[in-house]
Amino acid sequence: MKKWTKIILTTFAVIVVSFSYSDAAKKKKKDCVYCHKYEKMKDWPESERPAAFIWEDIKYPEKMFLDTSTTPKKKQGEAGGKVYARFVKGKGSLNKYQHLMIRDMAYFEALYNEMLMDKRAKVETVEGLKKGREAMRMSLQISPKAKSSEAVMKFWATGKMLKLAHKKNKKKKKKKAKIDPEIAERAAVLSNMKKQIALAKVNAQRAATIKAQEKIEEKAN
Repeated sequence: MKKWTKIILTTFAVIVVSFSYSDAAKKKKKDCVYCHKYEKMKDWPESERPAAFIWEDIKYPEKMFLDTSTTPKKKQGEAGGKVYARFVKGKGSLNKYQHLMIRDMAYFEALYNEMLMDKRAKVETVEGLKKGREAMRMSLQISPKAKSSEAVMKFWATGKMLKLAHKKNKKKKKKKAKIDPEIAERAAVLSNMKKQIALAKVNAQRAATIKAQEKIEEKAN
């Protein structure tokens, strides 16, 4: 796990540094498909978009968003804040709080989905987020063609399960109690997910660099 963490942080640092050379980056050919024809989402008619670029009216898990986040724009803002806090600012604690990392992948799905309703969003940014979203989905073997609602529920439910196991394991260490059958079963599940979680960290960092780039560009402007 230490090896994975070192690779992740090194890769992330290199990518962030590369973003500072914005002038050079602008001269390069854009790594997107639809952005060459449409600059912003308002320029891209919904009738001409593939299904993956059409907003879905998702019934998000209870308490995932604040009661005040009632519009796509507000949900986008809240989800973006969660993604930035977890995968950019809190990148150093991903290994320690793996349950929160998996849970917050649901916010990345929400960020992408709600941005599809943002007329001012750049198509290039949306396409970049889509790539990050697919990378995160690979972590839990979620199909790239699956609806956002399906992915949100799976990330959220898995995160809750891991959080429960995390709490029980902490109590176990404190009390030095014997492992009951339920905890043993959960431990087996966690063991099987170990490789997926390691991959999730790598994919999460790749996807989060998109959000990091936006922050750097904001400061530059």
